[in-house]
Amino acid sequence: MYIITATFEAEQAFARISELLALGDAPERLAERLGLMRDIAMVKQGVATTSFQRLIEDILKLRQFIAIEKQIDEVQNGQSVLRFLGSKFKEKQIAKLQEERRKFGSLIEAPRWFYKQPRIQLLSAIRDYALDGSQQGDAVWNDIDEKKLVFPIADMFEAADLETAKTLVTHLEKPLKDFDPQFLLEKFEGNRSIMFDFQTSMATYYAPAPSH
Repeated sequence: MYIITATFEAEQAFARISELLALGDAPERLAERLGLMRDIAMVKQGVATTSFQRLIEDILKLRQFIAIEKQIDEVQNGQSVLRFLGSKFKEKQIAKLQEERRKFGSLIEAPRWFYKQPRIQLLSAIRDYALDGSQQGDAVWNDIDEKKLVFPIADMFEAADLETAKTLVTHLEKPLKDFDPQFLLEKFEGNRSIMFDFQTSMATYYAPAPSH
């Protein structure tokens, strides 16, 4: 994957985000600043406060699913505390656990629902806006292993991290003008912006692969 790294000015990034978050009472002006007038409906919905409690429920389901997966693995590998009951019990136990696992359906719906939410789309656009206005013009191309990149929200779903989910919900349910700019830069994800490293003042972001 090709990405770009560039130094960024933290104060400029914070200023640009704060400027846009303050427009929470003026969605038309916010959409204009972001170049999203065609998506004004999304901006208006993203500005409105709404409940994100479903995220907590989805993470709890993911945790239950992971626990069942672990039990299946333990039984199949003879690590269950009930392994002394013999092979017939083992088969029944695996069948029972597999049936419980099927009840969860498609777990891809959890992140799919989350990323489709207007507030998430709006905050991602604001984060990208901060990137565009704070990078210092010294961008360089990098071909990097995607596994080395940090995606806080994707990692939360992958690990079924309940504490992170609770913190995220607390921030997402605030009025837009009260959203923490630093949280948006450090703990969120953008459409193009990937990471803001405040220790090195380096930002990484997506870009089309260079032509040769």
